[in-house]
Amino acid sequence: MRVKVQLFATLRRFGKEFEVEGNSLEEILKKLAERLGEEFYREIFDENGKIRSDRIITVDGRNIKDERPKLKEGSVIAIFPPIAGG
Repeated sequence: MRVKVQLFATLRRFGKEFEVEGNSLEEILKKLAERLGEEFYREIFDENGKIRSDRIITVDGRNIKDERPKLKEGSVIAIFPPIAGG
């Protein structure tokens, strides 16, 4: 299925929005990392190849922390880096 992946904040240096085909969140993000390179991969995945827990990821506007999202054709995945401020 084809979905949109949107990047925010400091991740925007890689681009704003991409269309990617895949069947799971992990597959889609790995395909995007193949396109964008090793630096992007390290921004999204930890040293064990798992999606980093300090990233905020939403699917169709819903935060997917600790759950497996159900993707469908046209889903929108948004990725935010850790946010800090004062």
